[in-house]
Amino acid sequence: RKMEVEFNHIIAAYDGTPSGKRAIEYGIKLHKTYLGSHLTIVHVFNEKVEQRTVGKSMSEINEGFYIDPSQNQPVLAMEPGFSQADDTHTIVKNSVTIAESTVRRLLSEHQIQGRFEVLEGNTGDSICSYAQRTDASLIIVGESEKSGLKKFFLGSTSSAVIKDSPCPVLIAKMNRPLDIPDK
Repeated sequence: RKMEVEFNHIIAAYDGTPSGKRAIEYGIKLHKTYLGSHLTIVHVFNEKVEQRTVGKSMSEINEGFYIDPSQNQPVLAMEPGFSQADDTHTIVKNSVTIAESTVRRLLSEHQIQGRFEVLEGNTGDSICSYAQRTDASLIIVGESEKSGLKKFFLGSTSSAVIKDSPCPVLIAKMNRPLDIPDK
């Protein structure tokens, strides 16, 4: 007797990595296979903001001089052509805007309707909690990109999702072809 599995709500987790993109590709293929299913791409908010100095720092400008703090006047040495607003440059990594743009592009390329949801908190917990709340049938996550001691001490999102998931979990491996047949 053949068992029929039905995936009504498919969740693909996207973290901005190639394996996260692979999870979306699997989600798209399965969504096309299971007509009537809903596809939701989730991204856990995890902004990394880095401030970088542009131009010369104050230590370079005042190098070699002793300045008595009690005699210090509020004078700011500026390089010609730089305003005070130009002295740092913000670099945002793993931006929600970048993630959403990538997801929308992938869905559009495959002519798929899907939802994009931003979650907050611990990645594994947030994905599993969302799956529980929305009665998900399947969660797709990319394979961990951590290795060695980093994976041992920090764990991986895929391991956390497997452990706490309320439904089946598919790990999208990078070295495997997408061999889910289209109906």
